[in-house]
Amino acid sequence: MNITEYWRSNKQWSKYLGKKAKVLAVSLMEVAASDQTALLPYSYLLLDLEKSKISLMGAAHQEFKIGDEVEIVLRKIKKEAQEEIIVYGLKAEKIYV
Repeated sequence: MNITEYWRSNKQWSKYLGKKAKVLAVSLMEVAASDQTALLPYSYLLLDLEKSKISLMGAAHQEFKIGDEVEIVLRKIKKEAQEEIIVYGLKAEKIYV
């Protein structure tokens, strides 16, 4: 996949990136595939964005609970070789007041 194809396939991100949301449900992940063990523990979250609900990974090593306020930000998923595209996704980071 080239850079143009990658970004076009992820154009929904603009609807969510930088948005604030409220946590509706939390699943804590304590076991993961070998390429994700550095992230443990992490949470998978169901988020309320007022007009829609989405599920996203929570920022690694952050503790989430129902009712927490979060912001949706970019997360680097992987980059396997110098010449490859750096793959990004979305995650939720807790907002500390």
